[in-house]
Amino acid sequence: MKFFHFALSVLLCCLLISGCGGSTQNSCTITANVAPASAIADHTLAPPGNQVQFAAQSGAVGNCPLAPDILGTWSTSDTTNTSINQQGLATCLNATTTPATVSNSGMVRSTKAFAPATLTCH
Repeated sequence: MKFFHFALSVLLCCLLISGCGGSTQNSCTITANVAPASAIADHTLAPPGNQVQFAAQSGAVGNCPLAPDILGTWSTSDTTNTSINQQGLATCLNATTTPATVSNSGMVRSTKAFAPATLTCH
């Protein structure tokens, strides 16, 4: 009888332990990108032909932290040949020799930064 109670106790412990961990309920996937990922505009055209509208796009799936998003500022790596306003509207001022990197400094759920995009000006 003692063996039966011992075996039953071990079985119950195993069932309780197997219920812990291994669950995907705590997973979280956050995406954060500048869109479009790459763009081309002609600097010789008048607006809007020499412009590209960029946007910060994000998503959160799963059991993600309830942290606030952080509003960022727009920037371009090539301030000589491109400009960008704080609404994400980029303008080609001259031709670029290499694509300019377009970035937004914001954060999604205070944890994930936006992946940058590129802008080529012809």
